[in-house]
Amino acid sequence: MSFRRTLKYALATALLALSGLVVWEAYAVWKAETRTEAILSAWLAKPRPLALAALSPAQKDILLKVEDPGFYDHKGIDLASPGQGMTTITQALVKFLYFEPFRPGFAKIEQSLIARFVVDRHLSKDQQLVLFINHAYLGKSETGQVRGFAAAAQAHFGKPFEQLNRDEFIGLVAMLLGPNDIRPDRPAAFNERVIRIDALLAGRCQPADVLDVTYDACGSAP
Repeated sequence: MSFRRTLKYALATALLALSGLVVWEAYAVWKAETRTEAILSAWLAKPRPLALAALSPAQKDILLKVEDPGFYDHKGIDLASPGQGMTTITQALVKFLYFEPFRPGFAKIEQSLIARFVVDRHLSKDQQLVLFINHAYLGKSETGQVRGFAAAAQAHFGKPFEQLNRDEFIGLVAMLLGPNDIRPDRPAAFNERVIRIDALLAGRCQPADVLDVTYDACGSAP
């Protein structure tokens, strides 16, 4: 087989595979759309200890600055905001609303498409934020998974959410990056993350790019 024929065959195979992927992902979005009413009805009916008003303006600013800087501007995905990383709040909702369990790989593509074309159309930004603060995964306790900021305040700091001080709230936000590793009972990683977030909030440093979720320029001095 000549090089030209081999190249044509390879390109045709790649195009066929790409077409198949597009069709599959379109089907995944359609399937998610058909399930959305039931999924959202079930989750919105779950207990929500925290209303959006439970977040002070300062707490809301801290959460969004760290977790989703472009939250009120993007349509579910954000590939531009420095420090955003690969998962917006909308995508985080998709992860636990539509996937059980979530496995990286092609599921990431589906997660992004569902966030963009399904969830962001069906839920207002405020509705998304309420779901997030009440159901975000924030580590484990003796009784199992800790879900939501109210449960996390009690599990990790032994107090109601409304009694958290600024540093404790930042601590919970810090955990979102890796709740099983960044937690109060692992002070080295936990304190370093809090220091970096505090430096970011104070304007002493900025994320280098969209993938710089660890804020390398904000680290404590060696």
